[in-house]
Amino acid sequence: MGTTKVVPEVIVKPASKPLLEVKDLNVRFSTPEGEVHAVNSLDFSISAGEVMAIVGESGSGKTQTSLAIMGLLAENGMATGNVFYHGHDLLAMDRNQLNNIRGSEIAMIFQDPGASLNPYLTIGTQMTEVLVRHRGMNQATANERACEMLHQVRLTDVDQRLRQYPHELSGGMQQRIMIAMGLLCRPRLLIADEPTTALDVTVQADIIQLMMDLRRQYDTAILLITHDLGVVAGLADTVAVIYAGQMMEYAPVRDLYYRPQHPYSHGLVNSVPRLDQRGDQVLRAIPGNPPNLLDMPSGCPFRDRCEFAYSDCTAYPLLRTGRQDSLVRCHLDGLPE
Repeated sequence: MGTTKVVPEVIVKPASKPLLEVKDLNVRFSTPEGEVHAVNSLDFSISAGEVMAIVGESGSGKTQTSLAIMGLLAENGMATGNVFYHGHDLLAMDRNQLNNIRGSEIAMIFQDPGASLNPYLTIGTQMTEVLVRHRGMNQATANERACEMLHQVRLTDVDQRLRQYPHELSGGMQQRIMIAMGLLCRPRLLIADEPTTALDVTVQADIIQLMMDLRRQYDTAILLITHDLGVVAGLADTVAVIYAGQMMEYAPVRDLYYRPQHPYSHGLVNSVPRLDQRGDQVLRAIPGNPPNLLDMPSGCPFRDRCEFAYSDCTAYPLLRTGRQDSLVRCHLDGLPE
């Protein structure tokens, strides 16, 4: 077993200039046991109005990718590479420069709204301080904008909500408030980390519809971080499948569902119940566990769990062009029928 050397690769996207361009992003964490390679040479880009999803199992590097973009890694974490927003490298900015962009140009909806909202401050205080800080509004104008945005996320009794503390609200209400806070300054890019986790299905559907409406209204680009392929199907244009911090497949959402090219993508799709199949369908879990990020195996990181693995898989596969606009990191030229 040894550390896999990952060769930086460039994803070729359409000629239109992207809003966000991530190049050779690596995230490392120093731990007492050694260095954890959480994200490895990740490349992707997002254009205005586009919704791109990053999917994968827990621990695949999804959330660390989003935190690296926002400059919010833990103290023992370090990001290298480039994250260009409108041509400016976010990784090269100092804290003051990042603070001028975070919340204003780029906003993030965190995975756990209950943990992200300040329990000691009212919802109104937490919402209006964003507008005062980034838009220079006075308190009265900021209150009006906060009320308007709470209506946008379909909350009722908004004056009362502004006076309440987070613990007085349900999980669905907290998530809607997080979305409202993220969109207060009408950012160009919204990063949504598991925005429907722990919500019941009716609230999930409302959140998805809300994000679609806001995308159409403001031409906001969305980077969706999730393990829920049902949410991806309803919202995303393109999907990046990552495993052990590495891009396994990149494809338009329809292609990924109907003809996945990587065995890992194939396994993820087959583990989701589908309405177009019989009710007695058998869901197939992916066997085994993800690799130890402290001691990555040589060759393909997925080969020990792959039902299609063969001798070539002991060599590390490079990211290559697949069908149409897709990319795949696999030695197989298409999955067996």
